[in-house]
Amino acid sequence: MIYVRSRRPIVTVAVCAAGCTLTFAALAFVALQLPGGLVAAIALAAGGVAGLAVTVWAALGLRAWPSGKLGLFRDRLLVVHDRHEMRALWDRMDTITLADEASWPSIKLTDRLTINLRYEPPVRFKPADFGLEAGSCRDLILRLRDDRELRSRLPEFDSARDLAAAPVVAGEMSDPGL
Repeated sequence: MIYVRSRRPIVTVAVCAAGCTLTFAALAFVALQLPGGLVAAIALAAGGVAGLAVTVWAALGLRAWPSGKLGLFRDRLLVVHDRHEMRALWDRMDTITLADEASWPSIKLTDRLTINLRYEPPVRFKPADFGLEAGSCRDLILRLRDDRELRSRLPEFDSARDLAAAPVVAGEMSDPGL
């Protein structure tokens, strides 16, 4: 769902708009050097200003883009933040909370989501890093954890790509040879 978001289209728009801005500015300068080219220079400069406006708009859009990726799949939740990747299987999730565990027995809500897993360390992340509101993200994950039919509408995890990145090695164990 959210995992497939990419910055590529907005980067392409920004680069194309910057290129158009430079081209129109250069053409406006050349037209200004020609006798009687004032009208053409004004028209080309207007094109350069429009290109500059699109470049600024795309740059602001890139700046507001979330820094992480959150993938929701049939069998797992995938959190990718910078180069760190965390996976949580839906069937192994115990509790999903926004409460600070260190403040127990009093409850103090935070902006960090904690997913406690059976037999694995907990997964912690800030939903705001993914462009999500903390309470809504917690509710979505709880609903997906509890509703198997709703999860069946999610895409499957791309395990073929995973195996290509880290091939499975099968066979007998070898002695380390120390």
